[in-house]
Amino acid sequence: MRLTFVPRTLALAALLAAAPALAELPATLRIATDAESPPYSIAKPDGSVEGYEIDLIKVACEKMAVECIVEVSDFSGMIPALNAGKFDVIMASMSITDKRREVIEFSVPYGGTGNTMAALKGSGLEDLPTTDGKLSLLDPQTPAMLATMAEMLKGKVIGVEAASVSADFAKTNFGAVAEVREYQKSDEITLDLLAGRVDVMVNGRSYIFNAIQQPQNAEMMLVGPVFDEGMFGLGTGLGLRKQDTELKAALDAALTATAAEGIMKALSEKWFGFDVTPASLR
Repeated sequence: MRLTFVPRTLALAALLAAAPALAELPATLRIATDAESPPYSIAKPDGSVEGYEIDLIKVACEKMAVECIVEVSDFSGMIPALNAGKFDVIMASMSITDKRREVIEFSVPYGGTGNTMAALKGSGLEDLPTTDGKLSLLDPQTPAMLATMAEMLKGKVIGVEAASVSADFAKTNFGAVAEVREYQKSDEITLDLLAGRVDVMVNGRSYIFNAIQQPQNAEMMLVGPVFDEGMFGLGTGLGLRKQDTELKAALDAALTATAAEGIMKALSEKWFGFDVTPASLR
């Protein structure tokens, strides 16, 4: 499935700032999304894709005056496919982490909602600590908190999306006491959680918040804190090949201008219900 955005307007302040780099940009950019991370990206019944990222990249492409083609791809294979030249940009609510930066580059962040967990009501896991709060992985008290959680998760099955930072987090902190089961799609974890084949899922806060609001998922509930920082990185960014420095400069300028104009705030409030503009762009 492909979507094509045809540019209508040339740049504002960001375009002027990036003018030397824009001369090096291709006329068309191929952008990969997984369409599985609402409200970042959502596959519609008619095969099209909508969401925060879709609206945001449309504005950015208009500012760069390039045609952007959005294609659906599996999340787990995106980084190898990017470096193999199958597309030019990853746009899949991908966290900016040091591990990923070893093989790809990222744009400036355009969002960041953290990661959290969900379980079924009555599972006993609703007693995981700091249910209503955030937990920075850089906080000195975090190791003790994670040890308490690991004790409660002993013998459980934890569902995660393959190749995600949530998978790395679960394996690192709970893999010694629990089975960490990987899935290709987040919706597959949700179905197994509801069926009792998974005890708890770790995923992006935005996905879980959206999932627990769906009527068919009424037995699901948020458990534990919202994890942030540390291995969860600096927020969500566009993934790029390391050598595409001109493209990074242009996308950074376009996203920065979008934030400065209040468009990023308006789009995030439309899709998330709150402002996800990173502090670095406010």
